Amino acid sequence: MQNILLAAGLGSRSEGKKLLLPYQGETLVHHAVKESLLAGLYTVLVTGYKADEVKEAVKDLYCDNLLVVHNSEYAQGQGSSTRCGAFYLREEESFFISLSDMPLIKARHYHHLVRCATHAAARPSYKGRLGHPVLLAPTFLSVIRDRNGPFTMRSLLSSYEVQAIEVDEEAYILDIDTLDEYHALLASGQPPQSPPL
Repeated sequence: MQNILLAAGLGSRSEGKKLLLPYQGETLVHHAVKESLLAGLYTVLVTGYKADEVKEAVKDLYCDNLLVVHNSEYAQGQGSSTRCGAFYLREEESFFISLSDMPLIKARHYHHLVRCATHAAARPSYKGRLGHPVLLAPTFLSVIRDRNGPFTMRSLLSSYEVQAIEVDEEAYILDIDTLDEYHALLASGQPPQSPPL
């Protein structure tokens, strides 16, 4: 399987720093790429803001299963970067869309979603909140590629039946948008993680 890993945003609420912040001995973006590769996913890392620094942060992970691409229109938002990444995915393969600022996501979280998915579109749900990674069937490649203008994941999937996979781990919804959230993560340490149901 494969994964569009979004690492292009301005990160304005974290002074543009969030993907390069250190956590447990590596940057947030390094962790995200590493876990995607450990999950066995062909990974398309979409860069934008601070692209050179992001590429430098993951250069030790370069391999045949990792492709780093640049979205020159990253300021238009996640939809633009998702669309950019979709053009580099392999045809006829299901794929994830995931975020590089979710420090608790590990390879096993991808595997759990694959085991539980029964619909063409599926995403985790933790206490009623939809999260990431999102898992989509190959038919969604053309849906994404054909989109024009800014869009969110919610608007993209609004016309489709989306399976909400109930999960018991906050990892699926915990992202780092602000420096306060980052410092809270450091202060709390990684919370205990229950095994997936």
